[in-house]
Amino acid sequence: MSKDADPVPPVSAPLVSICIPTYNSAATLAETLASIIAQTYSRLEILVVDNASADNTLEVARRFDDPRIRLHENAENIGAEGNFNRCIELASGEYTAIFHADDLYLPQMVAEQVGFLERHPAVGGVLTEAVLIDGSGRQTGAISLPAELNRKDGAGITFPELFSALLRHSNFLICPSAMVRTTVYQNVIKGWRGDLFGSSADLDIWLRIARHSRLGLLPAKLMKYRISTAQFSSKVRSQTGRADFFRVMDHYLLQDDVRAAMTPGDLENYQRLVRRDTVMRAANLFLTDQFPQSASLLKDFFSLDMLLAAMRDKRSFAVLLLGSYLKIANLPGLRSCGQAPLRQLKQALGK
Repeated sequence: MSKDADPVPPVSAPLVSICIPTYNSAATLAETLASIIAQTYSRLEILVVDNASADNTLEVARRFDDPRIRLHENAENIGAEGNFNRCIELASGEYTAIFHADDLYLPQMVAEQVGFLERHPAVGGVLTEAVLIDGSGRQTGAISLPAELNRKDGAGITFPELFSALLRHSNFLICPSAMVRTTVYQNVIKGWRGDLFGSSADLDIWLRIARHSRLGLLPAKLMKYRISTAQFSSKVRSQTGRADFFRVMDHYLLQDDVRAAMTPGDLENYQRLVRRDTVMRAANLFLTDQFPQSASLLKDFFSLDMLLAAMRDKRSFAVLLLGSYLKIANLPGLRSCGQAPLRQLKQALGK
């Protein structure tokens, strides 16, 4: 924990609203709540906002004897984004964090984020890094910030800096790690735009905050982010349609000021992300026996730009390797034996 964060805040310390949107979360909610109750920063209100669960999620929440926990039950399921919006409406603290009901939060998480926001009043919100865990809680990896965004001054980054980094690295921002000034959530953001951006609606939130003010990034792994086969985040990684990430990026690229600020390097990075998305979709199609669709997606995959990028960049080389394998595996007579090696290759590439 940083020396600036107070582990036992006085009564005058800012109230933090920790919101937990739930839907059939009984299997993981207890562990998540326990990690929140164990926070070194204690001036919290913990709002469990249940979206008409059909399991015993509410019963699990009621087992905790902590006066800071309050339950809110939606009469009907209002959708994931609708429930996130409900969390924003209910928050009364100076800062609001929307934590997920299957993730775990290290004890100093809230204290570190409050300390950061108190020191940097021009920053609208702050996100952190995370350790990745599977459905059984085993560590499987980590998500770290790009090196160029590891700012020593800690004063947050601007929209152009963030947008350029997203074009270079794709989405590295972890939704359930965010803490945002409640006034920014309620008066500027107001709600998730899931109808426009699907599973990447959270990325739109962080870009909108960066448009309004600066966005803070803490280069510390202060939470455990769960990715299991039962979770939506895992299903997104197996999708065969164009990634929702591009719905967000394309939306902003249509704005004149954003387009004008783009450099040739930014445009090249965008094309690299498109190629990577294309080959990953082709791989997922191949793994689900949709061989003609996979082959069709890669019809115009190889180009001079692709080859030059592969010579300069390890990630582009990996994409070229996977695309080349798929082109060969899609040849007549090879499809039946090509899926098992492909799964291993995807795993080796971390996809």
